[in-house]
Amino acid sequence: ITMETNEKQAYLVGLKDAQEIYAIISVCTKMPYVYCQPETYDDQVFLFHKEEDAKKFVEDYRKQEIPVAYLKLLNKQFLGFYTNLYMLGVNGLSIDYGTDKALSIQLSELVKRPDYTKLPEGKVKVENPELQLTTLYYMQEIRRKPGIGQEPRFREMEEEMMTYFKEGTYIVPVQNVEGKNTMPFMKFQNGDVYQPIFTDMPEFFKFCRDGKFRAAVIPYGNLNHIMLEQAKGLVVNPFGFRLLLNKGQI
Repeated sequence: ITMETNEKQAYLVGLKDAQEIYAIISVCTKMPYVYCQPETYDDQVFLFHKEEDAKKFVEDYRKQEIPVAYLKLLNKQFLGFYTNLYMLGVNGLSIDYGTDKALSIQLSELVKRPDYTKLPEGKVKVENPELQLTTLYYMQEIRRKPGIGQEPRFREMEEEMMTYFKEGTYIVPVQNVEGKNTMPFMKFQNGDVYQPIFTDMPEFFKFCRDGKFRAAVIPYGNLNHIMLEQAKGLVVNPFGFRLLLNKGQI
């Protein structure tokens, strides 16, 4: 659909005022499913006004062996959801895809990017949108079906992902125990131990809902200095896309 300016403004107001909306989520990453629009190269997420349209989309994608689900968002959750998309490197929204009301818009038309230039002294904003976006595309694809990771195209994606990882700054949870700073680790079912780090505060809060840990901001170059001896490596965003990096890769 193409719209006149006034018509589009009314559409955007309607989108903001909707009681609920349905977002498509990747089963592989537990995050919004990201799609690269082939004509504009926009990195989009899919949203639907009606549950039945979201359901049909999920069924169609699953037939293509792309495991997705849909998540109902209430109006009070909209702002947080849209704002977080900036941290994922997403710039577009595909609304009601596959219906006669399908429309693509820019995220910035709906919600302004938060302005972090006016943070109080001593406060820094940590976000890694390029790493997040590259890793989402990688995980959506490599976890789709067993054995697919041997395909050569994944080597290029891994190289790009590691380039962005090495350019990043991260949040590391720290706890004061009896006057000493300690850092937590996560033990997986196979016995492997990994140290959690986070790309941004929303991911950190998934781990630290009770306020037990404070957030230490660590650039990539200093990660080796804070690595726990017993850890096999780092797990980036363990409750999001869960990227495991062994010590040798870091």
